[in-house]
Amino acid sequence: MSALKILAIQLGFHPDYPDVSTLATTYNDGIYYVASFVADQLPEAQLDMCQMFWGENPADFPLESYDVILVSALATHFWSNIPTLETIARRRRKDSLMIMGGPHAAFAPHEALKYADVAVIGEGELPTLELIARRAVGGVGGPIDDIPNIAWIGDDGRLAISDVKRFEKVSTAIRPELLARAPRLHWATVSMSRGCPFDCSFCYAIRLLGRRFRTKTVPDIVAELDGIHAQTGCTRFYVTDLNFTTRRDFCHQVAQAVRDRPYKFISMSRINHADDMDLVLEMKASGFDEYCLGVESEDPGVLRAFNKKVDASEQTERLWRFAENDVYIHSAIIFGLEAQDQGAIRRTARWCADARIVHPTFVCLAEYPFQNLLFGARQDIEDHRIIMEVPTYQHYSFVGIFPRHMRPSDLQRSILDSYDVFFERAFEVETRPQRRMRLKSYQRSVAQSRGGMERHIGFLEKLETPYYTREGTLKEDLLLGDFEARHGATRDWLAQSARGAEPAFAKAYAR
Repeated sequence: MSALKILAIQLGFHPDYPDVSTLATTYNDGIYYVASFVADQLPEAQLDMCQMFWGENPADFPLESYDVILVSALATHFWSNIPTLETIARRRRKDSLMIMGGPHAAFAPHEALKYADVAVIGEGELPTLELIARRAVGGVGGPIDDIPNIAWIGDDGRLAISDVKRFEKVSTAIRPELLARAPRLHWATVSMSRGCPFDCSFCYAIRLLGRRFRTKTVPDIVAELDGIHAQTGCTRFYVTDLNFTTRRDFCHQVAQAVRDRPYKFISMSRINHADDMDLVLEMKASGFDEYCLGVESEDPGVLRAFNKKVDASEQTERLWRFAENDVYIHSAIIFGLEAQDQGAIRRTARWCADARIVHPTFVCLAEYPFQNLLFGARQDIEDHRIIMEVPTYQHYSFVGIFPRHMRPSDLQRSILDSYDVFFERAFEVETRPQRRMRLKSYQRSVAQSRGGMERHIGFLEKLETPYYTREGTLKEDLLLGDFEARHGATRDWLAQSARGAEPAFAKAYAR
């Protein structure tokens, strides 16, 4: 094991589409947890980190010298860095092992495997460690179908997918030394728990981490926060848990443990957290004064379409409750359903201001293709209406579908315009100086993204021209025919090894 050299790479964003969204952070924590777990288990191995978010370039590393290369990517990272992946593939040793994880590998393993030997489709620590261990004792040429949460190309040329497993006792902390070259961090990301008991249709994270809520120990959480703070000086943490406030006792214990520290937190939760204002205020006293809430829409029909188990009639009052107690709310507001015309989009944007959300991010309904085929997972958008193989593929801030009721460029323009509607109304209704200052700060952040949105509108206008009538109706037969010509062979190949038809697998993958 002492001879092993491992390189972990976080792919970055396309320069035309910088990530200035609600959840923008200076690193994605998934690969840091996998790399830290591997380093903990293989202390004699040399592990290096390449973080493209900070301007580092994998080509500047001695790619030929590594035994194992780990890569993490969202879809937009993947399609923005094809030249980088080609460089890695060309320069890495033939006997090296390349593993790709993250959302793109999980939901499009067939694309990840154009460059990687193995794709991770779920929690990655234990599968990655097992693959590395087998590589160290003679390679991964033998059977690997007993390793959960992975996909690979079998000897028969077909995609193979192993069973899915959720791990009970993975309590990894990010190793602070992996952040040694970090610039000044606006936020540092950490995970305190995994899983969410709900099943919103758009939430791909459930399929990565499951519906069973599992927490780290509170002492481990505090030690991780302190370690990152000591390394970077960062005192603000984005808690990447799917639904941090699932268990009241856990929240109480965390709040008590960090009360004497100078930390501030933003964490993900559900809007019914407002129903326990005693807990909200206890958490606020410990630095939890911002939440990214799963609001998505004020429209009951939209919420039903997304399988949201919330009462739309209570949302406004709950959001007011947070605002009156100076708790700042972020939320992604999703557009793209056929019921959401331009008038509905403007009404929703205005409602966000009236409900006193301080940081709404207006996004497009996004999907990966072939999810029902591969995994038996629900899709809200059919494969042929997904705009694929571009840097914005599955990048939520940018339209990635062909709607039936409006051109993609019109939907993107409406998303851009919705910010103007929101800010105009928000400055009318918001009187508190501190909250107005936050709104102005967010308005400046949105202004930075306008150029990218406008470039995307230009891209969509060219792409959509053949597929819409003069009145703006989708020529769906033409679009479907073109999709079949381009991607039909891939779909048929995937169908030969898909697990979606196996009820036990599909049930496990959904949880």
